[in-house]
Amino acid sequence: MSTLIEAEDEPLRAARARSEENDIDAVSAETGAFLRFLARAVKARSVVEVGSGGGYSGLWFLGGMDNKGILTTIESDSDHQNLSQQAYGEAGQASRVRSLLGPALSMLPKLADDSYDIVFLDADPVEYPEYLEHGIRLLKPGGLLVAHGALADGKIADPSEAGLQVDAMRQFNDLVAENPDFQVFLLPVGRGLLGAVWRANA
Repeated sequence: MSTLIEAEDEPLRAARARSEENDIDAVSAETGAFLRFLARAVKARSVVEVGSGGGYSGLWFLGGMDNKGILTTIESDSDHQNLSQQAYGEAGQASRVRSLLGPALSMLPKLADDSYDIVFLDADPVEYPEYLEHGIRLLKPGGLLVAHGALADGKIADPSEAGLQVDAMRQFNDLVAENPDFQVFLLPVGRGLLGAVWRANA
């Protein structure tokens, strides 16, 4: 089965290693490969990522995007931003990345409406319900909203599990599922991926 999953190249391996050294919770390699698949499938030219981490997921996206595509990535931690910029530079992709430093809820309002093929959420789950409002505004018709951690390591399915992050993720999942303008999928890849196609005005 592993032969069906795109392998990491050296910049990806280095970004993953630095993420692990700095206790950054990067997506799994399987999740990254699927993100690249999605970027290729929609021929993405514009992706916004909430949570740069060490640049690992961003590199997966860049490998699947149109060669002229731009990744806009938001990070609140300056050390993490530096690590992600190092990853993009090593991969020769720095010119295709717009890196924004600051809280996501302060940065997202600065981005243009109806301008992104993919909105990827990989940050504090407590803020996911608020990110959703911006994601809807930012997506082009037919664009993809993708959220990492949608299963919260299996806690979502366990009614006895509670807490700020788990409750917020349940709320987020419900909000997406109940929106008639989204066509939703949920995959047990990594910590869980929720994806939704924005069909409004498509």
